[in-house]
Amino acid sequence: MTQFPAIHNAWYIACLSSHLKQKPLSRTILNLPFVLFRDAQGHAAALLDRCPHRNVALSDGWVTDGNVTCPYHGWQFNGQGHCEHVPGLVDERPQKARDVASYPVIEQDGLVWIYPSAAAPETAPPALELWNAPGYTHFIAERQMSTALPDALENFLDGTHTHFVHAGLIRTEGKRKPVNVTVTRAADRVEAEYRDEGTQSGLIWRLFGGGIDRSFGRYIFPSTAQLEYRAGLLPKMLITLFFTPETETSQRLFGVVVGCGPALFKPIIQFLFWQAYQQDNRILQLQRANLQRFDKAQYVYTAADVLLPDILHILKHGPAPAATSTRTLRLLL
Repeated sequence: MTQFPAIHNAWYIACLSSHLKQKPLSRTILNLPFVLFRDAQGHAAALLDRCPHRNVALSDGWVTDGNVTCPYHGWQFNGQGHCEHVPGLVDERPQKARDVASYPVIEQDGLVWIYPSAAAPETAPPALELWNAPGYTHFIAERQMSTALPDALENFLDGTHTHFVHAGLIRTEGKRKPVNVTVTRAADRVEAEYRDEGTQSGLIWRLFGGGIDRSFGRYIFPSTAQLEYRAGLLPKMLITLFFTPETETSQRLFGVVVGCGPALFKPIIQFLFWQAYQQDNRILQLQRANLQRFDKAQYVYTAADVLLPDILHILKHGPAPAATSTRTLRLLL
C-alpha cells in the first residue's frame, strides 16, 4: 500500500468478536498476514502469521492453553509473541530469535481491532455511534470486496450513481431535482451535507424517509465511509462502513447500521442493505475487471465527484491540522 503510506498508522477491524473462538484466525491487513487467537486470559491477540522456525503459517495450527501452536513442529507462542515451548528441545531458555512480532489489539463493541504498524498507537479505535442508544436497532455485516480502497469509499459516498446502480431502490433517473451541497473539510475527514433534496425517489425513502430533512455523506480517515439521515436534530439512520484494506485491490467490509425504530424494522433494513450491497459489489467487480484490461487506470473528475478529491488528498497525506474549509455546489439529484 505504498500509494497511501499515511494509512499504515491506524486502527482496522480484523473480525467480529464472535468469530474469534477456539481456532486461530487468518487475516490480511495492508498486505501483512496476521494470526488472531485468544490467549490464556481469553484476550484477543494478533501476531505476524509466520512461525520463525520454518515459515509455516501459524493460522494453520491450533491453540493450546492460550498459545498458538505451529502445525509443523509444534512450537508454541503466547499473546505477546514469545516462544513458550519447543517440543524436543532440552534447553528452552528464552531467545528473542524464536519470538514472533506482536501487534496492538483492542476489543470493543463486539469488534476486534488491530494496529498493523511498528509505531505505537496514539489513539484508540473509534466507538460505534448510537450503538446502545435507547430507541435504536442495529446490526453488523461483514463481507469482502475486490476493489481498491478509493473506489470502495467513493462508491458508498457518491450520490450520482444511485440513479443507475440502485435504480428504484435509492433514486430513479428522470426524477432529478436541484440540490445544494455544503462540503466541509476538517483535519481527518470531509463531509457533504444535503439540505434541500426533499423526498428521494426510491423504495428505501418511501419506507423509512418520513421526517428526514437533512442527509450527510462522510469520509473519516483512514477508511471509514458514513451516511447519516436526520429528522431535525435526531439521527434517524446511520450507516457506517469500515473498510479494512487487505491488499491494493481487496477490502474486508464491516457495515454497521443503526436505525431509529423498533426491532421489527431490523430484518427489513437488513434485506434492503444487502440489496444495495449486492448492486454496489456488482458494479465494483465490473470496474475492477475492466481496469485489469488496461495497463494504466484513467480517471476523469468533475464537480459532481463531490468528495473524491478530498478523500484522495487525506488518504495520501493523512490527517493535517488545519483550519476547516467549506465550499458549496449545486447538483441535480
